[in-house]
Amino acid sequence: MANISKSRKPRISEIDILRGAAFLAVVLQHSIAHYFPLPVTGLGDGVLMGLLLIASKFAVPLFVFMTGMSLFYSYDGEVPYLTFMRKRLKDIALPYLPWALLYAAEFQHVQLLDSSGWQKLGLMLFTGKASYHLWYIVMVFQLYLIFPPLQRLVKRLRPQSFAATLGIVVLLFGLYLLLMEQGGALYRAAVSWDVPVLTAYFAKYLDRNALMYFFYFAMGAAAAFYVEQWRAWLLRLRYAILTASAGMGIWLLYVVVNHFQLMPQVVIRYDDLGLLNPRMAVFLTLSVLALYVMALQWGQGAPVWFRRMMVWLGAYSYVAYLAHAYVLKYMEMAADGLFGMDGSASARALVAFVLSAAGAAVIAWALRLAASSLKQWRQMTTQQESRNSAAL
Repeated sequence: MANISKSRKPRISEIDILRGAAFLAVVLQHSIAHYFPLPVTGLGDGVLMGLLLIASKFAVPLFVFMTGMSLFYSYDGEVPYLTFMRKRLKDIALPYLPWALLYAAEFQHVQLLDSSGWQKLGLMLFTGKASYHLWYIVMVFQLYLIFPPLQRLVKRLRPQSFAATLGIVVLLFGLYLLLMEQGGALYRAAVSWDVPVLTAYFAKYLDRNALMYFFYFAMGAAAAFYVEQWRAWLLRLRYAILTASAGMGIWLLYVVVNHFQLMPQVVIRYDDLGLLNPRMAVFLTLSVLALYVMALQWGQGAPVWFRRMMVWLGAYSYVAYLAHAYVLKYMEMAADGLFGMDGSASARALVAFVLSAAGAAVIAWALRLAASSLKQWRQMTTQQESRNSAAL
């Protein structure tokens, strides 16, 4: 069997911190999503949750960026397609399947005792519709599918300087803004095509089409090629990046609050914060850059306990991501019991967020510990059987 050529380079330590931050941001967003539509949510709750939602919107772009950076940094040589995909199936698809099955049964009430239930389950597994957060797994797996041939192409066309690489990233960003601007036209065109699979991919499932997030993947690849220059460039521009990101976040909050309905009753909505529009594309790109700056600074100046917590969360972030929606369902009940159904919506959201993030991470840790213990037990059993055979 051919071995994947994986380079032995120093670990990008800030990636571990970034994974932890992205995981926490996802859980915070989903905690807010449950509470902001409630009738008890007032204007103050809406503003606070809007601020937190804007501050945490970086999660998906950052995850995609890290995927691109990790892959292009780790794999320098030839990447045999089947070997690479076998590993992705083991690491990504295998943990996904049991969780998707659980969500299909628990959240979607899919009946598995008849053939129609299994057909629904198959479609949910393929589209990520078993739960509201599984769309990301379906989307990012598309990037894994194209990575080996893309890596070969990029190796041939790779720019020879960091400045040239930044120029290409800027060009891709311009094209990405154009794509975001024309997203509605793309949707309408896909509907008019009426082509099986293709129409659905660019219409019904456009939100999980990897093309719509490819820029962040490409930006991660660019950072992987020139890690030290990338770090130095970000630190040199850190004040401009952080200021621009914060300023645009404040402006987005103004836009969001301006669209709240106040009469005859307060109605909170965050429609302006969808990921796939030009304004958010600019903000999210700034957010990814800002989070990377903060991760570099946290790696040096943050308290030890904070760095260890973020690294620990990052290490278990994938399975914790899969688990968090299930945990959140019950932590929302706990938060409601603590504050009462008429209690502060923002307080309940924050409590549910903390409990869910901690609970999902502990579940991921426990599952890995159980898998490791089972592996050790199997190895000991095999060794004992070998010794017994040798003795005979």
